[in-house]
Amino acid sequence: MKICISCSRNLKKDEIALNKKMLGKNTKQFLCLDCLSEYLNTDQEILLEKIEQFKEEGCTLFL
Repeated sequence: MKICISCSRNLKKDEIALNKKMLGKNTKQFLCLDCLSEYLNTDQEILLEKIEQFKEEGCTLFL
């Protein structure tokens, strides 16, 4: 189980995939959706929409 490096929350599969998609496939440290949205200075809703978009596009990180 991976945890958020900022708040120590356990991460979901989609959160890990989104980190890799947004920050680079080789990233070793991950942020939860709350912390990632703050880091990227965007709304959580936008990140949730991006997850769905990447899934619909068939991105293999989200399988």
